[in-house]
Amino acid sequence: ERQMLYVIENHRAVWQARCSTAAAGIGAEANSMKTPLGWHRVVQKLGSSAPWGQVFRSRRTTNEIWQPGDNVVEDLVLTRMMVLDGEEPGKNKGRNAAGVSVDSQERCIYIHGTNAEAHIGTPASHGCIRLLNDDVITAFERITDGAPVLIS
Repeated sequence: ERQMLYVIENHRAVWQARCSTAAAGIGAEANSMKTPLGWHRVVQKLGSSAPWGQVFRSRRTTNEIWQPGDNVVEDLVLTRMMVLDGEEPGKNKGRNAAGVSVDSQERCIYIHGTNAEAHIGTPASHGCIRLLNDDVITAFERITDGAPVLIS
């Protein structure tokens, strides 16, 4: 409901930003286009020196730089990305009781910048946690490799 990302240090929120989670709601099953709940961990940070608007595909930078006003229908992963791995077997890691994959890392669940900045603050993503491009730069600097992430 709140569509907020908080950075917590010493049990206190020290930074926050509006975000966007999945338009399809919450869930962890593969191909659901939903945002998985529960404990995750940042297992890879990409784009530390990338320019604002850098386009990522398959966890790699491209030669593309998105700019506001570019008419792109595609949901782009921009500026910085933090790859999330689920920490809860059967919930967001591995497979659930029915044998269906619920693995956040396999599903490519990230915290990243977006070309859909107008939708930040509303459920609009395909499962990832989207931030404004300025905010993903700040989050990237504040969130360490291996940091725990709770999606609730």
